[in-house]
Amino acid sequence: MRSERLGPAEMPPGLNLFPLGVATGAAHCNRADERSALKRNILAGIHTWLWSRRRMGKTSLIEQTLQDLARSNPEVVAGTCDLLVIHDPQGFEAQLRSAIERLGSRLAGEDAQATGKLAEAFQALKPEFSFGALGLRLRLAAPDQPAQGIAEALLGLDRAAGMQRRRVALAFDEFQQLGALMPGSGGTSLEGAIRHAAERAEHITYLFAGSEKHLLAAMFEDAQRPLYRLCRKIPLDRIGSADYLAFLQQAAEIRWSRPIEESAIKRILAATARHPYYVNALCGRLWLRARPPTPETASAAWSRIVEEDRRVVVGPLARLAPTQRALLRAVAQAEDGVAQPTSHRFLAPLRLPTSSGGRAKEALERDDLIRQDENGHWTLVDPVMASYLRAL
Repeated sequence: MRSERLGPAEMPPGLNLFPLGVATGAAHCNRADERSALKRNILAGIHTWLWSRRRMGKTSLIEQTLQDLARSNPEVVAGTCDLLVIHDPQGFEAQLRSAIERLGSRLAGEDAQATGKLAEAFQALKPEFSFGALGLRLRLAAPDQPAQGIAEALLGLDRAAGMQRRRVALAFDEFQQLGALMPGSGGTSLEGAIRHAAERAEHITYLFAGSEKHLLAAMFEDAQRPLYRLCRKIPLDRIGSADYLAFLQQAAEIRWSRPIEESAIKRILAATARHPYYVNALCGRLWLRARPPTPETASAAWSRIVEEDRRVVVGPLARLAPTQRALLRAVAQAEDGVAQPTSHRFLAPLRLPTSSGGRAKEALERDDLIRQDENGHWTLVDPVMASYLRAL
């Protein structure tokens, strides 16, 4: 009998609908409201900070919005500065300077007078120019003081955008890493430099994205911090069931030229808790098969994912305090979530006093292990961890 699994030569084109990294184009599911809001903010020069948990699609949202703008508003030039690996002010300045050099080069385009305009805009940073196969390349001198250099480079980019009559969208990914440099590392002065430039920006819209809520909230909502109330906020939650239903049925038409049972989609979304990364991880496997998924094949494929990722969740669980681990397991076992995880009624079977349960709940929420869903119930953030704990 022929196996259901396809060989490499038979890979259908629809498989790229479920990437485990950035999802754009046909792989981007909905987020229409957030994309519209972000596009409006960019065009209006409204600086924005976006928050979502890791692997929830914030980078995909930004990338898709910037691609939409590239098609509809070619005067917008966009760039990204990824801060995941920075560990000191000098590293941040170098990452940002590199992003600004790329943006400056793109602003120039094929303008014959571009070097003169860029030289004027970035005069304080001793700009140098070279030409190669990819066109003009701008280089800026490293400053003696990171904060001063950051402010001047950003102000120079704004001047260059104005000279070219363009708008720049500059996105910082994993921006909370800048806040993590504090205290004592110069992080406050870097935030101050960004605010100095952002408040004066006429042609740049700043986008700040991150995945650690408490760090980002401290940066943008603490009145003692430089970036206080600089931006509008766009939080990202999980994609709705109806949106996923439509997306997966369309993906089924691409793959098998027919719809799949709604019961199979419901099983997929229940297992993954509509976590975008795990929806893609599970559907990526199911769409490799010769036949559409059923509830049974979806459950079997999810069980294999849980078993493969078991070691990933065991480490964080082992580092929890006993009270936190007990509360987390109890919340996981309630498949529809828990309305009041600190109530005596919920904690009594766990032999936890309300004071200990309250502290455990606060710690689990702070460490992004539990969340409150749209129904007000507390559930685990990671569906693999939830499945693993239920099986214990």
